[in-house]
Amino acid sequence: MKPSRRKARGTSTVFDDVYRTMVQKMPMLMIPLINEVFHTDYPEDIAKAQLRNEHLEIQKKLITDSILKISGRTYHIECQSTPDGQMALRMFEYGAAIALDETRQLSSATDGVEHIRFPYASVLYLRSTEQTPSALTAIVDFPDGQQVRYRVPLVKVQSFPLDEIMEKRLFLFLPFYLLRYEKDFPLIESDDERLAQLLAEYKTIAHQLNLALTEDDHATLYGDLVKLITRISDYLLQSYRRTRKGVDDTMGGKILELYSEKLLRRGKAEGRAEGKAEGKAEGRSEGVLETLRSLVKKGLLTIPAAAKELGVSEEDFKKMAAL
Repeated sequence: MKPSRRKARGTSTVFDDVYRTMVQKMPMLMIPLINEVFHTDYPEDIAKAQLRNEHLEIQKKLITDSILKISGRTYHIECQSTPDGQMALRMFEYGAAIALDETRQLSSATDGVEHIRFPYASVLYLRSTEQTPSALTAIVDFPDGQQVRYRVPLVKVQSFPLDEIMEKRLFLFLPFYLLRYEKDFPLIESDDERLAQLLAEYKTIAHQLNLALTEDDHATLYGDLVKLITRISDYLLQSYRRTRKGVDDTMGGKILELYSEKLLRRGKAEGRAEGKAEGKAEGRSEGVLETLRSLVKKGLLTIPAAAKELGVSEEDFKKMAAL
C-alpha cells in the first residue's frame, strides 16, 4: 500500500502495517477476498503458500504487499490507501517481476519459447469515490503490431455494506471500515445521534464477528482482529476524543473483556480435564496459567488482573509465566 515508491518523512504506515499483519499472520482472511475477486470457491482452510514479497531487478527492488500461491495459481493483491495515477504501471511492473521470477525458477523452454505467466492480480482501494474506476488498465504495444490489454480489477472497500461484508466473511475489510465516515468525523463528534448510530454499527461488528469466529473455533483470530480495528480507529480519531472513546469502549473494552473471559473459561475447563485425566490437581492451575500468559502476551489482559485471577503476586505471576 504505497502512495509513492518512498514514504514521505512523518507519513504514518498504519494502514500498511495492519494490512500486512493480516496477510502474514491471518492468511485465512485472504481466501474470501480471493473468492470474491476471482470468482473461485476455495475453503478458508485450503493449503496456501506465502511467497517472498521482494522482487529484485537490476537497479532497484520492488516491494509487493501480498503474494499467495493456491492450487497452482499465484495471487498478488496490493492495498492502496490513497489514489495513485501510476498504479496501473506499478501493477504491470510488479506482475512482470513476479512472472519472471517464477519463470526463472521453473523454466523448461523448448525451441527458444518461454511461457511467462502473470499472477492473478488485484488492488484493494481503502478510499474511493464515484469516479474511481472498477479496474486498472495498461495497453502494451509491441513493435510487430501486437497489442495486449493488461487489466487489474479494483476492490473498493467502501462500496461493501456491513451486511455484505459479514455475509461474505470479508473480515479483512473490518479494520478499515471507519474510513467510510472520515469526512463526517466532525459531525459525529458533536452530534449524539450520529455518534450513537456509529457505535451501534460497531456493536453489530463486534457481535457478528464474535459469533462467526468463535463458532468456527477461531476465537484467537477474533481478539487479534479487534486489536487491529481499534488500532486504525485510534489513529483516525486522534482529534475526536468522544468518538474515539466510544469506539474503543465498544470494540476494545467490554467486548474484548468478554472475549478474554471466554478464553479463560476454556483454559480452566481444559485444565480441569487434564488434571482429572492425570489425577493431579495441578492440571487446572497449569491450564489457567497458560491461558493467562497468552492473554497477557496478546495485550488482552493486564499483569495485575492475571495475577489476581491466579491468586498470586504480580512478581510471582511474572516468574511463573516467564514474562
